Amino acid sequence: MKTGCILALFLSGALVSACGGSANSNEASNAARAANSRNEAANATKTNIEELGLLINMPYEAEEVVWKDDPQHKKLVAILRFSPEDSKKLVAEAEKVKAPDKITLPTQIWFPPELIAQGDLGGEDMVNGRSYPANQFFQPPYTEGRITHVEDTDYFVLEVTAK
Repeated sequence: MKTGCILALFLSGALVSACGGSANSNEASNAARAANSRNEAANATKTNIEELGLLINMPYEAEEVVWKDDPQHKKLVAILRFSPEDSKKLVAEAEKVKAPDKITLPTQIWFPPELIAQGDLGGEDMVNGRSYPANQFFQPPYTEGRITHVEDTDYFVLEVTAK
């Protein structure tokens, strides 16, 4: 009888522990799902010009905007399309700071279709452009970076970081 009671207590304790473990694993699973959804939200492409204007200075009104921010790495990348007149003004202002550098940028799946198509033409998923300091766009915390005017377009790729 004594052995039976001890065995029953031992088994009930083991069952309670097993149930507690699955609750903890459910909590861990829920926490992992929440973290993944936060990461997906952080990696989501945005098109809201007003929201972007809160993060960076917009010297001219953009006709099209697609952007992503990465708060974890303190980086923001935006694809901006300006009118031909504003594009010329933007380039002229940027050239006053520093002469441009010729660069090649890889296209990404969230870029506008026109830029992706231009990148596909060369077969390397890359676009050519002229890179300038992005001083006109700086607004704390984003105070470093460059803006690249994509060849033969009115598109610009803005890449800014925070210190």
